[in-house]
Amino acid sequence: MDRKNFLRRFFKSGISMFCCGAMLGKSLLAQEGSGPSGNDQAAQDWIKHLEKRMIKGAETPAWRKAEESSNWIKWMVDNMDAMLDQDTRIKLLQACGRSCYINAFGVAGEEKPTPEAAEQYIKRIESAGYEVQRKDNLTYVYFNWGRNHQNPQGLMMQDGYCMCPIVETVLPGLSPSYCNCSTGYVKEIFERQVGRQVKVDILESIQRGGKDCRFKIEIPKA
Repeated sequence: MDRKNFLRRFFKSGISMFCCGAMLGKSLLAQEGSGPSGNDQAAQDWIKHLEKRMIKGAETPAWRKAEESSNWIKWMVDNMDAMLDQDTRIKLLQACGRSCYINAFGVAGEEKPTPEAAEQYIKRIESAGYEVQRKDNLTYVYFNWGRNHQNPQGLMMQDGYCMCPIVETVLPGLSPSYCNCSTGYVKEIFERQVGRQVKVDILESIQRGGKDCRFKIEIPKA
């Protein structure tokens, strides 16, 4: 049988003919002999390539995977709300946010920034237009994503798109608890720069119905 004609007929028959196609291919090999000839090897490679293409073609479409992933996130946070106390939920989601940052930018170096370097960072934040307040032994930074940031795919937060690519459009019914993932992301940013633990509170978020994602970062004196 001519291989080109067989391949054309095979694809016309659809995915349901996969097993039949594999058996016909094996039959073709048998007809050509079982010895280690060049034609034998070519036929074997052809069948393997065909199997890979059919398996790939049967995979769930990317849009469907994204839809299911978003729904799974919603169900997970709903169950966390029902089964975990508030402090545990916050810590767990913040740990997820930290992991997100680490996955994007790598693990922090062992060397901690000096108090002078930390103060320079805070001054750069202030000069960029973010509000900074200094009271006693604490510094407060009012940080927001929308002014200078956007979704990694270019979707603007000013247009109502969340910074998180998993739920970049507002997901109906998503628990407000989910935004604690972003506080963990922001904590990792600032703690790397100032070299000490900080506290992050959410002032406003897209997912909670706000116009931006705004945070209050509390930084203790070194």
